[in-house]
Amino acid sequence: MLDRCIDSDDIVYALAAFLPPKDLVNLALTCKSYGAASGKNSWSRMEEIARRQVSAAKDDVNFDWRHSDLLTIEGQESWINVYNRLHLLRTSVIFYTLINNDISYVNKNIAHIRAKKSRSRSAVLSSEHSYAICQRTMDFQKNKGEYFVQYRITGRSSTLKFGLMRPIHSKRKRKKMNIPEYHKFCNSQEDSAFTGSSHHLFFDNFIFDGDDVYGLLLDLGSRQIHVYKNYKLVQIFGLHDRFEGQFCWAVALKAHHQDRVTVRIENYWQDAFDGIKQTSKENGEPRLNSHFDS
Repeated sequence: MLDRCIDSDDIVYALAAFLPPKDLVNLALTCKSYGAASGKNSWSRMEEIARRQVSAAKDDVNFDWRHSDLLTIEGQESWINVYNRLHLLRTSVIFYTLINNDISYVNKNIAHIRAKKSRSRSAVLSSEHSYAICQRTMDFQKNKGEYFVQYRITGRSSTLKFGLMRPIHSKRKRKKMNIPEYHKFCNSQEDSAFTGSSHHLFFDNFIFDGDDVYGLLLDLGSRQIHVYKNYKLVQIFGLHDRFEGQFCWAVALKAHHQDRVTVRIENYWQDAFDGIKQTSKENGEPRLNSHFDS
């Protein structure tokens, strides 16, 4: 009787909607009826589930990234690929916005970037940086909470900086934006997320030469950023009061004829977060530094 009342596809869609993208792929590979194109659609049942998940996210007014072009299917790619990007937006830290032209993704991995190689030594004299902004938003108005990101830096760079920038949710503003346009966009916003006159902050007293892991912990209660190198606390930066509204983690890079560097976000952050907090208790706190390039 139950089989007569409920279509089998409805059961599959209801149960599989709880699966992450990786498990949808595994299910499609395991069972041909789930992985092969069926019915009037040109995609499989698993792709239809992925498409429905993406569509629901786009209709969710409480989802800040519903207008993101990361949720747009491109060419012949699978809906499961799009669903995977949605999954990353919700569960991981990724590089969402790229400003200026000297940063690119590594093998289309949105959590892995590199500085483009400069063809001219004149890049050394240029003060122009390019920026990669993460999508995870931190609200300074709450005055409490801790936020953590972990980067793996591979290669050599004298121009790499860590910092904070405003969230850029708008699909229209995500691409082809330079720094003057970024500031103009931030100053024109009436949203409380853009409260305050400071729209970015970077600190640059680090030299990158090798394969190292950097963890950044923002404590809104104390208004401090703790910087860890290879899981050991090496610096604490104090934030001044003019930082208000919302910010995201960001990385600044410059095209440089000598730089060969990539930055990858490592998203098994909770284990790293717990580990570095324990390490800092064992090793003590380093000197507070309040210098910023903002």
